[in-house]
Parts: sequence; C-alpha cells; structure tokens
Amino acid sequence: MSAIRDTVHSHSTGLQIRLNRYAEFDRINGPYLDWQLEQFRPFIGDRILEIGCGIGGILERLPRCSLIRSLDVEEDVLAAAKERFFSRSECRFSLLDISTCGQSELGELKTSGFDTILAINVLEHVRDDATLLQRAEQLLVPGGYLLLLVPAHPWLYGDYDRLDGHFRRYSRGMLKTVVSQTSFEVCRMHYFNLLGAIGWWVHYRLLRKTLHGAKQYRFMSLMIPFMRFAERVVSPPFGLSIVAVLRRPSLPAEVNG
Repeated sequence: MSAIRDTVHSHSTGLQIRLNRYAEFDRINGPYLDWQLEQFRPFIGDRILEIGCGIGGILERLPRCSLIRSLDVEEDVLAAAKERFFSRSECRFSLLDISTCGQSELGELKTSGFDTILAINVLEHVRDDATLLQRAEQLLVPGGYLLLLVPAHPWLYGDYDRLDGHFRRYSRGMLKTVVSQTSFEVCRMHYFNLLGAIGWWVHYRLLRKTLHGAKQYRFMSLMIPFMRFAERVVSPPFGLSIVAVLRRPSLPAEVNG
C-alpha cells in the first residue's frame, strides 16, 4: 500500500509542478498573449469555441459573452482550467479532439451556434490539419470566423518543434493550400512578430537549444510596445507566426438580401 501511495503522491506532485510551470509561463508571457489576441479582437463574437485551451491563458483574456466552450485533449490540464474559471458561468469545458472525434460529438457542438472559433498555436499539433479546418467550418454559423495563429516558416523548424509535438511550421502558401480544401474566405493572413523569428533562428537553429525560459520571455515583453507599433505601420515580410482570419461564407439568402 505504501508503494501505491508513493506512486500516487509522485504523480500528483509531478502534475502540480507541470501545472505551476504552465501558470508561470502564462504570467511571464502575458504581454505577448495580449498582443496575439489583439490580432483577432475585431472578429471575436458572442459564442466562442476555443480549441486547445490549456489552463486558460487565452480564455482569461476573452471578454464576457454568452458562451465560451473550451476544448483540450489533456484531462489534467482541462480540469485545472475548469477549476480556475468555475466562477465564469459562460464557460464550458470538454475533453475532446475535434480532428478525430465522432459525428455525434460534432453534432452536439454544432447545436451551440458558434460565431467564433479560436485555435492559437494548435494546428501545428494536428496530423490531419485539413480535417480540423473542415470540421471547424461545419461548427461555425454562416458568416462566423475561424481565428488561427500558427508557427511560421519551415526553415525555422527544429528540435524544439519536434519536442513540442509540432508536425510542421507553415509558410503562407502552405496554409493557403490547406485552407483551399474548405470554403473559408481568407479575410486576413499575415506574418507576425518579426523579431521573434530572428530570435528563434538564433536560439533554436543556430545555437540548437531545446529549451527557453523566463529570460527570453521577459526580453520579448520589453520589446512588444516597439514591435506592436512597427507591425501596425508595416506588415513584416516574415515572422515567428502567421495570423489568419477565415470566414465561413454567408448563406446565399443573406448575400442576396
């Protein structure tokens, strides 16, 4: 029995350390998360589906609305998010992978009438990214938006990406090819965070590091006001990520009316 207790205690301790690390990441990385979400604010509606919510770094920054349905594939992480946001009555949580789930689960989600789907740093983790986009399209009401942020540039792909479970990094052409397998209209698609791409290349490709820490995030946070201003003025020719705003076409009656 003592061995069982020790094993349970060890698992619980390891889980708490991991959750604490995620929380610290969100805290230190807060200004960057704010800047990411800023790219999408004009398109965020009143009934939101967030794919890959983690412990709630993005959810914490979403406005109050009628419904926020948050999905993740890690049960322990989802439980932590559910406990963290228990006081927000509009939040619902589900352990679900929409790229592989059955039609019954998709049908249940569809009844919620989502006008916004958020997938920030999610698509690169999905083997069949086209299926995820096709299913997201099914879940949106006509005229609704799919808001994507994905890691950019295959030439930046390295050991850190592999360790983090990334199947790929995207060029704009690659992302447009995947989107072309749906009926989504591309409203916006642009590179984001030029300085981050340079830092990533130096840290992970040139120096071949496999970890990043608080030092890098604090430096990025200091630079964000300058980068935010610069990228508002001129769209960068490359970046750490690609921002994409995709719209499900309106019904013909809406267009003609």
